[in-house]
Amino acid sequence: MTQLDHGSSPMHGHGKAESSVVSDEERIGLTSQRAQELIAEWGYNELPVIEVSLWYVLFLQFTGTMPYMLELACVIALACSDYPDFGIILAMLCANGFLGFYEQLKAAESLAELTNKMEQKIAVLRDGKAEHLLTRLLVPGDVVLLLGGVQVPADIEWLEGDILSVDTAALTGEPLPRKYPSDEHGKLILCASTIRAGEAYGIVRKTGIHTEIGSTNVDIMKDKTEAKVSVFEERVLLAVKIIILISLLDVIVIFLVQGIAVGQFSSTGIYTNLLTCLSIIIAAIPIALPIIMQVTMALGAGKMARLYDSVVTSLPALQDISSMTVLCSDKTGTLTTARITIHAESVWCAGSFTKQDVALYSVLASNRDKKEDAIDRSVVGYFDRVFGAAGLAMTAEYTKVRNVGFNPIYKRVLYEYTHPKLGRIVIAKGLPNKVLDTADGGVDDAADQWKCKDFDLLRETVKKVDYDFSKAGYKTLGVSVKINDGPFRFVGILPMLDPPRHDTAQTIRNLINAGIKVKMITGDHLNIAKETARLIGMRTNIQKGEETRVASQVRDELIWESDGFAQVLPRDKWEIVLVLKNVFKQVVGMTGDGVGDAPALSAAQCGIAVLNATDAAKYAAAIILTSPGLSSIYSAVVESRRIFRKLKSYVIYRFAATIQIVLVLTILIYVANCPINSLFIILLALFNDLSMLPVAYDRQVASAAPEHPNVTKILLLSTTLGLMQTAFSLLWAFVSYQTGIFKSDFDIFTCSTSAQSGVWVQMFLSAEFLIFSARSPSFLWLSMSPSPTLCLSVLIFCLLVSIIACASDFFGHLYVQDVVIIWVFDLLCLVAIDLVKVVYFNLAEEDTRVLVEATSSEVSLPTSSSTSYEPVPTAKSAVLQDIEAPKLTPSIADTSVHASAPRPVRIFSWIPNANSNPTPTLLPSERVPLLH
Repeated sequence: MTQLDHGSSPMHGHGKAESSVVSDEERIGLTSQRAQELIAEWGYNELPVIEVSLWYVLFLQFTGTMPYMLELACVIALACSDYPDFGIILAMLCANGFLGFYEQLKAAESLAELTNKMEQKIAVLRDGKAEHLLTRLLVPGDVVLLLGGVQVPADIEWLEGDILSVDTAALTGEPLPRKYPSDEHGKLILCASTIRAGEAYGIVRKTGIHTEIGSTNVDIMKDKTEAKVSVFEERVLLAVKIIILISLLDVIVIFLVQGIAVGQFSSTGIYTNLLTCLSIIIAAIPIALPIIMQVTMALGAGKMARLYDSVVTSLPALQDISSMTVLCSDKTGTLTTARITIHAESVWCAGSFTKQDVALYSVLASNRDKKEDAIDRSVVGYFDRVFGAAGLAMTAEYTKVRNVGFNPIYKRVLYEYTHPKLGRIVIAKGLPNKVLDTADGGVDDAADQWKCKDFDLLRETVKKVDYDFSKAGYKTLGVSVKINDGPFRFVGILPMLDPPRHDTAQTIRNLINAGIKVKMITGDHLNIAKETARLIGMRTNIQKGEETRVASQVRDELIWESDGFAQVLPRDKWEIVLVLKNVFKQVVGMTGDGVGDAPALSAAQCGIAVLNATDAAKYAAAIILTSPGLSSIYSAVVESRRIFRKLKSYVIYRFAATIQIVLVLTILIYVANCPINSLFIILLALFNDLSMLPVAYDRQVASAAPEHPNVTKILLLSTTLGLMQTAFSLLWAFVSYQTGIFKSDFDIFTCSTSAQSGVWVQMFLSAEFLIFSARSPSFLWLSMSPSPTLCLSVLIFCLLVSIIACASDFFGHLYVQDVVIIWVFDLLCLVAIDLVKVVYFNLAEEDTRVLVEATSSEVSLPTSSSTSYEPVPTAKSAVLQDIEAPKLTPSIADTSVHASAPRPVRIFSWIPNANSNPTPTLLPSERVPLLH
C-alpha cells in the first residue's frame, strides 16, 4: 500500500524533495519497545508544570478589598483592647483565607482533571502500523501524520506529502502562514505551530523541554496559573466595593457626629465610637461572596464535564454559555451521526468505468492512517468490502509520488502515483463538480487545474445525479483520474449516507424552548441541508453560503431570518457569526471541528469544539464536547443557567442583607443613640456567611430565556428587598416594646442589652429567611424547593442564635416565647417581602419563566400536521450496522458517456404512521426540561 503503515518507503520517487538526513530505517517509524527506551532517555513530551508556591497562594487569600477591610477591623479592635472582637474578626479573616485556599486547591485539581480530558492525540507509526497516541508519548524518531488543524506537538521535520501551510504566530508573531518545506524556512516545523492546510508525514526530532519553545519559552506557562474572572463576577465585586465605600463614608459621618454631638472624642468615649464604626464596617463586608461565587462555578464546571460531556475551558465561559441566544450548528457529526457509509448499490459510474474502478481509485486517493476521518474511513471500508484481502496487494503496486491534502477552499484532494504497467497516474477525489471542473464556482489558486474529458456531455448528467443524491439526503464524493499525459476522466460518484442522530430532533426542540435560535451551517450541498433540516424538525429556509459574501443590509437580514446556510466556506461562517454578534447584538454559539472553523469559533462568544475537533478548533473554543451530538450542548446550557441562578440568588440576598444591616445600625444610632454591641454585629455577619456556604450545592431551575446578568437590575432588586427588610427591622425596634406582649425589655431608647439582642435576633433571622425568597423566580412556595443542605444550614444557625440569645446573660437572656414571636414575625415579613418581589418582577417586566424537568412522554416533536412520524426501521438498521441497503431502482436514462444511475431512496426518511406515538422514543433515564 502507499501509506507508511504498510512499510513502503514514503519518499520513494519524491525527487528533489527527499531529505538526505532521514535514513531508510527512520522512515518506517519506531517499535513500541524502542519508544519506551527513548521515553526513559528523553522523558515525556511535555513542558514542566509551573508550580506556584502554596505559601504564595495562601498569601493571596489575604489581599484584596474585603480582606483589607477585615485586617483594618482587626487593627481597630486591637487598638481598642477589644480582644473578643479581635479574636472573632481574626478568626473570620483566617477562616475566609484558609477556605479560599482550600477551594482554590480543589479548583486546581478539577482543572487538572478537565485538562486530562483535552489531551491531544496524533497519528503515529508504531510497529509498522498507525496508532492514535497521546502526544505526551512522542519520542524522537517517531513518524507522525500532520493534518490541517493539528497543533504541532514537538519539533518535527517534514518527511513527505503536501507543502504545508503553517501558522507560526504563537512563536514568531507573523500574521501570515509559512510554507514547509521551503528554501526560506527549511523542513523543521517547531512545536506549538499550527498546521493551517495540507497533509504530510514528519519525523519527530525534539520533544518536551528539548524543543525550541520548551527551552526558551517556559515562562509563558506562568500565564496558566493566573485566575480568570468572569465579567459578571467582576461587576459584582465592583458593586461590593461601591457598597463598602458608601459604608465607609457612613462610618466617617457617624464617627464625627458621635464624637462631636455625643462627646465621644474623650479618652474613654473614642473607644466606644471606634467599636461602633467597627461593627458597621464588618456588616458591610460580604466576606463569603467571592468564595461562594468561585466554588459554585467550579462545581458547575466539574459537573458539566462529568455528567454532560462538556469541558469548559475557563470558568468565565460559563457566563457566555448561559447567555447564548443563537446557536450556529455544524451538520456532520453534530446534527448527524458522522458514521458515514457508502451505499454500494447506488454507486454511479461514468462511461465504461465500473464500480470496482471507482472503489480502487477512490481508495488510492485516501489515507488508511486517517482513521479519525469519516470520509476516508468510509472509502477504505467500501474498498475492503469490494476487494477483500486481495485489495492490499492490488494497491501495493502503486507507488505514491505526491499528494495534496483537503482544503476547504479547493474541496478536493489529489494523489499522484507511478505504476509499473500504467505509468503515471493522478487521482482526484472531492466534490463532484470540483473534480469534474476545478474552475466550477470560481477559479482557485491550486497548482493543479483541469476540466475532465467530455465535460460538456457529462456536466448536466453529473449535476442531475448529484442533485438526486443530495435531495434524498446523500453526501456525494466524485472521483476523476488522469493516466500519463492523457486528460482527466470522470470515474464516478460515491453516495454517502450520514443519518441524523436519534436525539437531534428532540434536542432542537429543547433548544428552541430554551429561547435559543438554531441555525444549520454546513459545507454540504443545499439539498442535503434542507433534507436533514426536514428530518430533525427544523424549518428549511436554508440559503447558499455565497449569499453572505457581499455586505449589505439585505444580506444581514437574510442571515437573521434564514434557518441556516449550506455550501459555505470558512470565511462565510466567520461572517455569519460577526453579523449576528455585531449587527443584531446576539450572544452567538458556534460549533466546529476543523482548522477552517477556528476563526468563527474564536469570533463567537461561545465557540464549541465538537467531538474529535482539531487542536486549532479546541484552542479557539469556550467549550469542548467529549461526546457527539447537540444534546451535550443543551445540557451545558441548562446547567450553566442553573449555576447563574445560584449566583444571582446569593448576590441578591447578600446585597439586600448588607443594605438592611448598615441602614438599621445607622438609623438606630441617629434616632435612638443606640449603637448595637459590635460583638453582636460581628457574629451576625460571621454566621450569615457561614450559613450560606451550601448555596453552591443548592437545587435550582434553569431560566427559560438566556441569562444576561445585569448587575444594575440585581442592585435594584437587592435595594428593594433591603429597604423592605430595613422597614420591618425598624418597625420591630421602635414598635415591639410598645405592644406589651413581651416579657423582655425591647425598648430601644434605653439601649439595654435585651433590646440590642432583640434587634440582633430579628435581623439575623430575617436575613437568613431572605435567601428563600431571593432564590425563587416566583412565589417561594411555588418554586423548586431548596436543597436539604441549605435548609439544614439555615435552621441550625437560626436555632444557634436563638439559643445563644435565650441562654446567655451577655446576649440579653431573652425569654423563649419572645424569641418564638420574633420567628413568627420574621416569617410573616418574609411572605410580605416575597409578594413585593413578585410585584417588582411584574413592574420591571422580568422574564421569570423557568425550564422544569419533564419526562419524554410530555414532549412531542414539532410537526406541520397531526400526522405522526417515525424512522424507517430497516433503513436505520442498515445504517447503524454498516449493512448495504436494498438495491435501488434505476431512473436516469443511459447515455453514450455514462452508465445508468439508480435513483437514491430516502434511506432515513420519516414516513407517516397513523398508529404511531408522536412522542420520540427516549431512554427511561432521559429527562428533558420543558417550558413552564
